[in-house]
Amino acid sequence: MKIMYSLCSWGLGHATRGLPVMRRLIKDGHEVIVYTSGRSLELLKSELGSDARYIAAVPYPSPYSDKIGFALRFLTTAPKIMRIIKEETKDVAKIVQENKIDLIISDSRFGSYCKSVPSYLLFHQLRFIAPLRLAPAEMVTEYYNHYLQDKFEKIIVPDYAENSLSGDLSHNLRYFKKEKIEYVGILSDFEKIETDEDIDYLFSISGPEPTRTALEEKLISQIHLLKGNIAVSLGKPGKFTEEKLGNAVIYSFLEKKRRDELMNRAKMVISRSGYTTVMDVAEIDKKAFFIPTPGQTEQIYLGNHLEKAGYFHSVKQRKLKLDADTEDALKYKGFKPPWKTAESVERFLKTTGVK
Repeated sequence: MKIMYSLCSWGLGHATRGLPVMRRLIKDGHEVIVYTSGRSLELLKSELGSDARYIAAVPYPSPYSDKIGFALRFLTTAPKIMRIIKEETKDVAKIVQENKIDLIISDSRFGSYCKSVPSYLLFHQLRFIAPLRLAPAEMVTEYYNHYLQDKFEKIIVPDYAENSLSGDLSHNLRYFKKEKIEYVGILSDFEKIETDEDIDYLFSISGPEPTRTALEEKLISQIHLLKGNIAVSLGKPGKFTEEKLGNAVIYSFLEKKRRDELMNRAKMVISRSGYTTVMDVAEIDKKAFFIPTPGQTEQIYLGNHLEKAGYFHSVKQRKLKLDADTEDALKYKGFKPPWKTAESVERFLKTTGVK
């Protein structure tokens, strides 16, 4: 089959969680055409190389800002996003026709569908969390999502129907029909490796700018508060660099082999509470604490949800105290998934009808 795999490029999480599915499709002999932009495109080219084809997509304007909150920024960019979705739908129709595409998988790109071929949406945020959890606002955003997503055959959620990681982001919904949603389980590009845990802390810095840089500066400014071995991944694909800073080794970016190695060697992971990172930590059974992106209501909700459930510690960026927060994080039990990525990929392929 010729399969178009489309991905949102807000941060690298969509790209990394799609890798186990894309690798499996390629292994099974399918032709994969990747449709994304920016750092996500760079990452997937470096990971998949010539095993896939690549088409640059028009990027959605980022809803993240260091000046205003996510909700207000999202409202101001929504009209432009809607225009791009319309352009994207035309672009995708042309790609489908020219390349004789058999199937579309879209990770969070609402315009990546075509009436002439089965189109599936991979998405975990069926409800946008409103500031202060205002019910009328969340009803509107859920209905908005339902309107945009109803054209897809199914919505594939990388979570569990019960014992969920995402909480109200993809559960307790008002407008979505149950038969439209398929919970396949977590998707992570990390693999569990039996190795010594000789890294005390792994800082996994990711996300779109300018919030990525803000977290990097905050963590580096407090790194002296921690004892032991520290590894830092800056989440900046491109030219690889490695430098020493006291008891820390700082990497510009980690490719899969080194990423798997360092994550497995780490006793604790410190990162944003992006959903893909949460799945990664659950996949390899790690302690963690999360620092939600300021103003990003999804990450703030996830951090609070995971803390209340007793899974992981979460702290606001402005209140971060690395020495105290790492101690607090040890008290949490972590998340034990009912099944992991290998089984989730099988369920994913079954849902999409890929042989």
